[in-house]
Amino acid sequence: MTSEESISVETISNESINVKHITLEKGSKRQYNRKTKSEDKAKELLDKLLEEQELARIKREQDEFDAQKKEIEEQEFTRHIIEDIAQKKLKEQEKQEQQIQFDQLLEKLIPIAAYMKEETVSKTIMERVKNAMINTVNYTKIGQKEGEKKQLTGKLIDLTLVEDGDLCVIDFDINKKLSIEETDKIRQNIIDNMLPANVGLVKTAHGGLHAYCNRDEYTLPSNRCVKCVVLDNIEIDIFGQIFKYKEHGGMEQKELVWNRVVGPNSSFRETKNNKRETLKYETINDWANMTHLASLREILDSWNVDIEISFKDYVDKVNMREFGWKITEEGTIDKMNDEIAQARVNGLKNLEIHNYPQPIYMEVSLLSIFSGLYGITNEQIRAEGMKNIRQYNKLTPNAEKNYGQAAFNGERKQNPWILTKILRYHNKDYYEQTIKPLLKQNYEVKKQQKISDTVQQIENHEIDLKDPFTLIDVSCKALNGKCENKLELVAQDLLRIIKVIPYQNGWCFIIKEYDCIAGKNTIKYKNKTALHDQLRSIRLWQDGKKHITAIDALEQYYSLFEKIGMKFTSNNEGIFSIFQGFKYMQLDEVDQTKIDKFLGLVKDTISASDERVYEYILNWFSFIVQNVGKKTEIAIILK
Repeated sequence: MTSEESISVETISNESINVKHITLEKGSKRQYNRKTKSEDKAKELLDKLLEEQELARIKREQDEFDAQKKEIEEQEFTRHIIEDIAQKKLKEQEKQEQQIQFDQLLEKLIPIAAYMKEETVSKTIMERVKNAMINTVNYTKIGQKEGEKKQLTGKLIDLTLVEDGDLCVIDFDINKKLSIEETDKIRQNIIDNMLPANVGLVKTAHGGLHAYCNRDEYTLPSNRCVKCVVLDNIEIDIFGQIFKYKEHGGMEQKELVWNRVVGPNSSFRETKNNKRETLKYETINDWANMTHLASLREILDSWNVDIEISFKDYVDKVNMREFGWKITEEGTIDKMNDEIAQARVNGLKNLEIHNYPQPIYMEVSLLSIFSGLYGITNEQIRAEGMKNIRQYNKLTPNAEKNYGQAAFNGERKQNPWILTKILRYHNKDYYEQTIKPLLKQNYEVKKQQKISDTVQQIENHEIDLKDPFTLIDVSCKALNGKCENKLELVAQDLLRIIKVIPYQNGWCFIIKEYDCIAGKNTIKYKNKTALHDQLRSIRLWQDGKKHITAIDALEQYYSLFEKIGMKFTSNNEGIFSIFQGFKYMQLDEVDQTKIDKFLGLVKDTISASDERVYEYILNWFSFIVQNVGKKTEIAIILK
């Protein structure tokens, strides 16, 4: 060994040797090998299978729970339905039992009510009002005060004091501007056409009529229903006892309401045209001894007038209901045409028809149905309506039981317009969609026919300057009340004075006026504003709060005043002729010497004493005067 090698070994042996010792112990096996991978995969599949089985079990249990819950809910629902049906059947049964009890009660009460009603209606009018009569004095309508000694001249009947509370009065006020003959004719028409025989009749002081009848439980909106029907020639008021005591602040007072009408054989005085007149209320039939008076309900139903609603509703609807009225100006009732009759028959469906005749707004009675159907004049439509009663409607047992008797009674009380009222209350949609438009259409046709008839009666005057009648005469007639509340008469007068022609973008008004300088009538041309101011100043009469003026007559019959244009002269009636004749001055006396001098000049100078030329010239003059605007195509030349 060499010395270098010895040094090296020695160095190593002498140095401390740091050796890291690692002890290998038996521990965990390796994480992955072929055997462990297979086991893990199997376990994973097993876990997944178990999880799926658990989920399937949970789902199955949930489905079973849901099914059980659904079954329970369906059973509960079915139970509720069964209970509801049973409850409805029970209620229906109770209702039927109540109806049977009610019908049985009615059967017991009807004879009692009938007896009580008979006791009232069998009394004479005089018996019913004897304690409700108040003396009037000194030819006035003022009641006599206690202890007052004055001349007794009549009686007032206070309907509030009539004990049975069922007596009412229909007051027909006939236009006072009409002649006595026209008034008498309308009053007789009312008696013959609008009223049944069993009413007490009193002729009023101005030729109108009071008809006494029974209210028959008809609920009027107030004690005094003023102007419930308003026509040009007839206004109808109804007085009855609805509220016996006065009201203040919504509270009934102890003081009685006055509801007085003038009784028969009463006189009073009034001054008219500076002349004192004594007027009298006179009975027409055996008023004092009348019994079993007609029903107000049946009378109003026959006119197709219904005011049995609240007063507010009445005020709101009065204008809308006007087209339903079936009363004419002559005091007659309109006949129902086939179109309206068929529409009413078609609407009588799905109704519950009762036997006892309650007011129509409450229920439909068999009597009212038969009364309406028997009033239809068309036999085919009537037969269809009779067939529909049982086919399309439900009749109560009592109605079925009394079917024949109701038909017999209905035939005796024919009133086709009652069907309208039935549909208005019990088939409202059909009434609004079908009946109401038909009524309105019928009303418009009658309205247009009335206007057409009125226009045909107006005499179509042309302006004539020789006619002294001017706008001042119209004003004087209005001041003296001679217009008779008829715009057509005013229009007829205005046609003698005014014409209208189109001019540029508006109208030109031609008016005949008196010219003070010329001393005669002349033609003037005015714009709309100027003429309307003139006509508006002529007040004809007052309608409520509105003043009716001459402008109303012009506007209502405007087309009668229109001309298509104007020419100097024209034979076309639609064209206004400016030429109104040659200007001349009418002398009090004719000076024949001046005429002779002129004719002498024509004969001696112009005609050179030639008779043929002289006759020709005279004929030539005559042709010019008689044919204004026509050319003769001849000229006389003097040489």
